[in-house]
Amino acid sequence: MKIVLPEIVAIGIFNSSLIISDNVVTKNRKTAMFEIEIPIEDGGISFIEEQSMPIKSNIIICVKPGQNRHTKTPFKCYYIHMILNEGALYEKLMELPDFILTDKYNKYCEIFKSLCLHYDSALENDDIALQSLILELSYSLINESQKMQHLQNAKYSNKKTIEKVIEYINNNLTEDLSLNKVASYAGFSAVYFHNCFKTATGKTLREYVEEQRIKKAVNILISTDSTLTDVAYECGFSSQSYFSLAFKRRMKMTPREYVKEVIKRYEEE
Repeated sequence: MKIVLPEIVAIGIFNSSLIISDNVVTKNRKTAMFEIEIPIEDGGISFIEEQSMPIKSNIIICVKPGQNRHTKTPFKCYYIHMILNEGALYEKLMELPDFILTDKYNKYCEIFKSLCLHYDSALENDDIALQSLILELSYSLINESQKMQHLQNAKYSNKKTIEKVIEYINNNLTEDLSLNKVASYAGFSAVYFHNCFKTATGKTLREYVEEQRIKKAVNILISTDSTLTDVAYECGFSSQSYFSLAFKRRMKMTPREYVKEVIKRYEEE
């Protein structure tokens, strides 16, 4: 693996308020080098190609050579501009997302503070320290972006699985839809499936299944003359008494009261 070190063009702190007024959108420009920035204060919006991101302290802005960018001020940040055109580091940096979400803001601030300190100094071996810090920064950004990509892939995969599970539930309301059974269908452990399902739907599996069974029961109650026992079993409830209890808990009235209410509304129209 060939590691080519970058040529440092500038390192420092940029403060738009010292140059231009707030709420001004800067002119769109094409970058000629890597521009890596971490906001010092919240405010403004960063635009890179077709993407945009509110400027907050939980993002790292990574602009690659040849990209178009502009900014809505205010904008205050640490920055490093550097030229790199080949090698493994170049290829990895080119793969970085334009905006990296991070929970390690203080860590990145310390790296940038050290970069500024050594860049402004004229002490012997500062160049070595600078390159070491740049490699540390690059390594952290690459790892952070890979972690972010892994989470996005997992989230997408889980979303597709939950969609498949919901279709299965809706088509099998009379079957055993216990947590262990449905988690097994999804190929997840019970605990992991519970967390994924709750995140995706905002409901526990039990709440969702009961909600769908009640919806089906409502349709049967208002369109047929089936007994409550028949409705209960047709909708997957273990007994007529449990069906009535679940129905009242969700609909705030018993099944018979609901049917009377529907008939009453229909007669009044």
